[in-house]
Amino acid sequence: MKLTDRGIPECPQSLLHTYNVPQEGKIFVSELGKRIGQRIRELRTQRPERWTQEELAERAQISVSFLSMIERGERVAHVETLAALASALGVSLGELFAGTEQTLAQTEDLLRPLSDFARARGLTARDVDRLLGVARVMFNGSTA
Repeated sequence: MKLTDRGIPECPQSLLHTYNVPQEGKIFVSELGKRIGQRIRELRTQRPERWTQEELAERAQISVSFLSMIERGERVAHVETLAALASALGVSLGELFAGTEQTLAQTEDLLRPLSDFARARGLTARDVDRLLGVARVMFNGSTA
């Protein structure tokens, strides 16, 4: 088994991405984790009494800051925490995950305008790469 320079067993990139393992000073969160966070916020705010993060965090017995990070997609909660959140929200774990799967059709619908833009302007691979660089700076504040 290969070890990192910190003596930790090396993991495939896919596992690092899924489980929020820090890498070179960054935290990676899976897209599913982000969608679960959005779903939790949706369930919390669509209640008739529209709970605050403080109210849900208290009922689920987690910190407000952790709930906030989950909802923003910065952290993925363990299944026990997800179960506590589901219970506090009065839904099953299945209902918590409902609607978190992005279908191929949804992905294609999202990408179609970008593809049409590039095709209509006859952009080359280099042009697209440069355009992505601009988008990264706009949305992440970084060129990496």
